[in-house]
Amino acid sequence: MPRKTKNIVKRELRDSDGVVFYSFMSNTTGRIIELEEHINSMILNSLPYNTVKAKASDLAKFYDYFIEASVVMHSDKYEKAVNENRAIAASHELRSTLTLIFQGYISFLLDGKKSKNPLARICAENLDISPLARASVSRMISSLCDFVSASNALEHSLQRQRKVGRLINVEQGLTAVGQQLGKVRNLSQRERTALIKNSYLASCISGGAKVTTIKNFFKLPPASKSDQDKYFPFECVGQFLASIKSKRDRAIYALCFGGGLRISEAASIRFKDLDVVKWRVKLHDKVTTTYLESVNYTNASGKPVDHYAVHLIEPFKTFFFNELFLYLENERPNMKSEYVFLQGRGVKNKFTEELVYNPFYHSKESTICEAWNKSLIRAGLTDKRFDKLGTHSMRHFYAVFMRNFAPRQDGGQGYSDDEVQYFMRHSSLKSTKIYAKETFEKMAQQINETNNALMKYETAFYEGSIANKLSMIEKQSKNS
Repeated sequence: MPRKTKNIVKRELRDSDGVVFYSFMSNTTGRIIELEEHINSMILNSLPYNTVKAKASDLAKFYDYFIEASVVMHSDKYEKAVNENRAIAASHELRSTLTLIFQGYISFLLDGKKSKNPLARICAENLDISPLARASVSRMISSLCDFVSASNALEHSLQRQRKVGRLINVEQGLTAVGQQLGKVRNLSQRERTALIKNSYLASCISGGAKVTTIKNFFKLPPASKSDQDKYFPFECVGQFLASIKSKRDRAIYALCFGGGLRISEAASIRFKDLDVVKWRVKLHDKVTTTYLESVNYTNASGKPVDHYAVHLIEPFKTFFFNELFLYLENERPNMKSEYVFLQGRGVKNKFTEELVYNPFYHSKESTICEAWNKSLIRAGLTDKRFDKLGTHSMRHFYAVFMRNFAPRQDGGQGYSDDEVQYFMRHSSLKSTKIYAKETFEKMAQQINETNNALMKYETAFYEGSIANKLSMIEKQSKNS
């Protein structure tokens, strides 16, 4: 279950026509209009539902931290922690309170309650959060930077809001902000807290936009080289597929392993995308699903592809078509649908009382992940290296194999980055280059083999007779 936020309530709602939209409400100050505008504009622009949902969650967590930090910044506990560290105290004299809040966000996400930044640590304790994975932090920072950059256009109205609401300017040092707060001692504690939160929220966009333009401000600390590979282990693929009971899941996984498909792409294959005579598979253009198509919008997923051809490799190609035929004969519900793979559990139609089986790609991500994890357990693949391997590891498996080990017609192994880019249907070569890291290990192994061969050659040369030496030199000179 995702962690609930303390200071902000995020709701995914539908209007009377069934159109999806998001609402963000601060427990103290009310609606966060700029955040609602940013997220809902993504829906209006027909961004994939999963993308919008993830960014809404990322930014809700940021505002949860931001609102908490705006209060902690002026607490006795924080003041004491700052005074105990001279280096941090010096930083407070040079930076505005708003900048300090943004600066502490990375440590808040990465280190949580063990952060050396007192603001990040106290906020993590108050919000009871655990450290996040580096990849998650990187994504959340990206969501934040996109938000403050896109929302900077609202700055004019926010400046007007500051003047009308008589808010405090928090884009200055902590001492100066404290002096301004000292001038409103007649306020109750509740009113004072609301004033602080409103002041910081009103300055979030302008301050955030300034921060994100500073080079390396949000740069993550260097990461140690991880031994965790993102691709499914080569030696375990057969064991994994053999343990899966469902013919449908076997066929879908074979497409992912053997064609590099994303799970959403494999799950949404249609009958017209299959050529059972030539044993070919292609993807299809799903067409843009707009926010007005409320029924289909929340099921829209996946990234754009450069083309729709699928290059299936053996033995997965044969395995896929064999399992496909068995699925169609024995497992697939007797229902007319353009989609090949259907959900195993039907939903009763209220009017006809007939069971309706939805396309498998309508399944929730949690349902797909649960089935994946059960398959790993059934296959006996339960050691730590599988803890972070999800369904996308099958696509990584295909990419690593094609880049480094796939046999070529000229007798070599592995295809070029450009060729793998085509096989993976990447729109950018940058997405493909990450799979070439395995090549360096291969090169090191080849260099080692070459060195061993040279050592044997030199040993034979120096230990042999003079005649042997001369004959070897003669042969080399003729060959050169």
